[in-house]
Amino acid sequence: MSNSTLGNLALQEKTRREILHKSDLIPPLPDFVVRLLALLNKPETEPQDLERHMQNDQVLVAKMLAMVNSPFYGLSRSIKTIKDAVMVLGFRGVRSLVLATSTAKFLQRDYTCYGHEPKGLWTHAACVAAVSKFLAKSCRLGAEMAELLFVGGLLHDIGKLLLVPYLNDALRQKPTTASSTVELETKVIGIDHTEAGALVTAKWNLAVEIQEVIKAHHDGSMPQDAKAAAVVRLADAIAHERAIGYLPGKAPVAQYAKADLDVLGLEGAVWEAVRSEAVQVMEDALAALASLAN
Repeated sequence: MSNSTLGNLALQEKTRREILHKSDLIPPLPDFVVRLLALLNKPETEPQDLERHMQNDQVLVAKMLAMVNSPFYGLSRSIKTIKDAVMVLGFRGVRSLVLATSTAKFLQRDYTCYGHEPKGLWTHAACVAAVSKFLAKSCRLGAEMAELLFVGGLLHDIGKLLLVPYLNDALRQKPTTASSTVELETKVIGIDHTEAGALVTAKWNLAVEIQEVIKAHHDGSMPQDAKAAAVVRLADAIAHERAIGYLPGKAPVAQYAKADLDVLGLEGAVWEAVRSEAVQVMEDALAALASLAN
C-alpha cells in the first residue's frame, strides 16, 4: 500500500472520528419542538396540553397549519386549530407534522455537491416521505408504522446535512468520481450519509426504528424490522427514477431490490399497480409542495 493511500486513509479516519465525536456539529431541534415531542410521547398527555404548549410558538403553528391544509396532506376538511389537527391526525400524525415543519429548514440548504437542485433535498425528502406512508398503508403495516415511516422517509438523507462541508472541501481540492453517493462519501470523507443520518436522529432522540431505517436505506441490509427498511428504500428508488429534487442528469440510478419487494409481498402485477399509484402520490406531493412555496 502506497504512502499516498495510507495518508488518505488516515485523513478519512480522522474526519470520521471528528464527525462521530463532535456532537456540536449536529444542529439541535428547537427547544420548543423538543418539549412538544416529549409531550407527544407521554401517554397521559391530553389535546389541551398540546394546545397550551403550542401557544408559545405561533410562527411554527402557522407553518404547521399551512402544511396540514395543503394538498400535501390530502385532508377532506380544513384544519383551523391545533385541537382540530389532533382530532383529525391523532398524536402520531401531529408528531409527523411537527417534524416535517421543524426540519424543513435543514433540508432546504445548498446540497448542490450531491446533485440536488435548489431546495431539491427538501422536495426529494418530502416525496419519499409521502410515498413511504402510502406504501406502508398499502402493505397493511398499520397506522403507527405508516407515520413512523413518513418520518423515516422525510429524514432518510438528513446525514447529508453533516457531510456537505466535508464533501465540498474534498471536491474543491480534488474532483473525483464514484459509482454511488455512498461510495463517494466513504472515499473522500470516511463516513457516509446513512451513518451520519443515524447520528443526527439519535441526537434528536427520535425512535430507534427511524435510526435503523435511515442507516439501512442504501446498503440493502435488513434491520430488525425488514419491512420498514424495504418501504423507505422502494420509495427512495421511485424518487430516484423520476429524478425528484435533482439537477438534470444527477439523479442516482433507481434500484428496486428483489429482497425488498419479496419481504413486502409486492411481486409482479401487484408491484406494478402499487408503483403506479405511488408515482401518482409523488406527483400530488410535488404539486402540493409547489403550492406551499407560493
